[in-house]
Amino acid sequence: MLITLQNTLRTPASPQSWRGRTRLTLACIVAFAIGASTLVFAQDTSAAQEIRAGILAYQFSNYQGAAEHFQAALKLDPTSTQARVLLANSYAQQYIPGDESAANTELATQAIGEFKTVLKDDPTDQQRYRSTVSIASLSLNLKRWDDAREYYMKAIELNPDDAHNYFSMAVIDWTLAYPPRVKLRDEMHLSDSEMISDPAACASLRTQSQHYVEDGIETLEKALQLTPDDADAMAYMNLLYRERAEYECDQPDARKADLKAADEWVDKAIAAKKAKAEKTAEPPH
Repeated sequence: MLITLQNTLRTPASPQSWRGRTRLTLACIVAFAIGASTLVFAQDTSAAQEIRAGILAYQFSNYQGAAEHFQAALKLDPTSTQARVLLANSYAQQYIPGDESAANTELATQAIGEFKTVLKDDPTDQQRYRSTVSIASLSLNLKRWDDAREYYMKAIELNPDDAHNYFSMAVIDWTLAYPPRVKLRDEMHLSDSEMISDPAACASLRTQSQHYVEDGIETLEKALQLTPDDADAMAYMNLLYRERAEYECDQPDARKADLKAADEWVDKAIAAKKAKAEKTAEPPH
């Protein structure tokens, strides 16, 4: 039986799921930027004061006010990479994933623009990596798939040991792989329990989706090598195996094997979630 996105335990792959992970990524980036704020003391005094005021506003969740202070700092010291990183993060924190209004999209676009300027300057290795991940994450939320893929690949080059980047690449692959399958099934009026059986339809779907499916499985394998207990990665592995099984109607043994593998990934994901919950519930020693 085809397991759908509405099946909460089996497919925690809703947009809210990966958006939550990307917001966590941005939060970590912000923590780094603020933690590195001691660098401002080497700058012009007025610019340093604006940065300190911006950080204070930021810490009280006044992101718009923080952005104004960081903008003022950059007018006083246009070379301040620190102020620009903090300005980019102030825009990013005002952005609400899933809200496709023009004003909200503009905040993300402004943040991306500032992060790209950071990359053109002379950032530290950590600033370069964090800015690259931020551009990728914001592009993913904006559904700018090509941009997101480009910057996640750059992030992987900078830090091949961050499993989140591989996971995000796989999310993009699955997001691009499943619409052709949904459209084809709707056109064929198939029920949830039915799979595509027409060879021509399977061939068409394979042509459209196979490269995304194979890339997604490969990148998730890398993610799980780095974080073997990642239940979300396991859940997406389940989804991608089911995508592949859907276009294997001319390969019954392969379809059977992939459906079996998908079920196994579901079980692994449930077990990983349970283990994590039990660990969280343990009293501190």
